[in-house]
Amino acid sequence: MTGTDIFKEHTPIEEYSLGGRTIFVKRDDLYGRPPAPPLAKLRGLRRLVDSLTTEGISVFGCWDTHFSKLGQGLAALCAITPGLKAIVSYPVSKKRNLPAAVAEAERLGATLLPVPSNHIAICYAMAKKRIEARGGYMLPFGLECREAVDAISDVARTVDEGFYAGGTVVLSCGSGVTLAGLINGLGAQPRKLIAISSGRSVDAIMACLRRRCLQLPSYLDLRPASLPYAHELKYDCPFASHPNYDLKAWQFLENNLAGLPEPILFWNIGA
Repeated sequence: MTGTDIFKEHTPIEEYSLGGRTIFVKRDDLYGRPPAPPLAKLRGLRRLVDSLTTEGISVFGCWDTHFSKLGQGLAALCAITPGLKAIVSYPVSKKRNLPAAVAEAERLGATLLPVPSNHIAICYAMAKKRIEARGGYMLPFGLECREAVDAISDVARTVDEGFYAGGTVVLSCGSGVTLAGLINGLGAQPRKLIAISSGRSVDAIMACLRRRCLQLPSYLDLRPASLPYAHELKYDCPFASHPNYDLKAWQFLENNLAGLPEPILFWNIGA
């Protein structure tokens, strides 16, 4: 198996009808293919790991929540790259079973590093210390790094402007990395770029954007999370949409469809 087997460089834009209007959906979640998870952020992961391996780094660690799948993606990438090793850290408590994605990471060869559940910053710091003690490189929180932002920017530049110019772009926003990539990479201006937080505070996302974007556009509309991050939304959607991330943004789009200028592009990220 090679990188070309588990990564789909050119992801499709699908067309759906919603309330009598056409919605274009960038299925960038399809970048990852089994055994990698459907997750657009693997673009940045692949680029960062490729860069760091040239510096002699061979052990990579990451932090996963109960709902994200970065660890599975890291394990899949390491499994097809000779000499690389993944360490996946995650919060553990008596109230939760081992997350399915973490179990899959272990099946793919990753070493698991459970950390007692606590405030996420404390958990990440603890995991980072332990991974570095093993000689590993800890991936940045939320995969916030130049490589990840640039990877999304490069994809955004390939999207035909006719799908969004003068209209609306809607997406779920976790760390702010994908949003920063779209701001930097979209070749034309939408009237609205609406990002729905999946749980992170607006202030924290804005801090990420200020670090990664030269300028924040006037058409940016960053919305706070309407539901807790851990809430898995049950809502009809015509394509695969993560219940803790994308699905919440899709619900927003449907509920506010009448006020959104066309053309409308929904950027599906996966998790």
